[in-house]
Amino acid sequence: MRGLLIILLCWVFNAHADVVRSQLTSEIQNREPVDDLQDEVVGRPGQITTVMFFTHIENRMNQQVIHKWLYQGEVKAEVLFDIGSNNWRTWSSKNLLPKWQGDWQVQVWVGEKMLVSEEFKFTLAMDNY
Repeated sequence: MRGLLIILLCWVFNAHADVVRSQLTSEIQNREPVDDLQDEVVGRPGQITTVMFFTHIENRMNQQVIHKWLYQGEVKAEVLFDIGSNNWRTWSSKNLLPKWQGDWQVQVWVGEKMLVSEEFKFTLAMDNY
């Protein structure tokens, strides 16, 4: 019985251990995010705002991972990555148009399994910001 419990705990841990870190950021330097935008991205009127989604993935060597960018439930972009090792840092970016204010979501998929889902709101700053 104890052996079954250990196997079950290992399975549960591994099912959730694929994404070590994920973070919405304004920039990547040296394969790391420079800030954490959390759940709000603020752009400027009349300008395109670039946002990045960083993902640190373990135990997925030689597999493909997809970042799906959704705006109000509609897929706006899918970015496919080939994972080159069991400890892999990667990211995708999305240019947000001023007219795309509102609710966004970034999902991380392997095959038919969603590993992570992060939501954020895109708003525009006041002109004097």
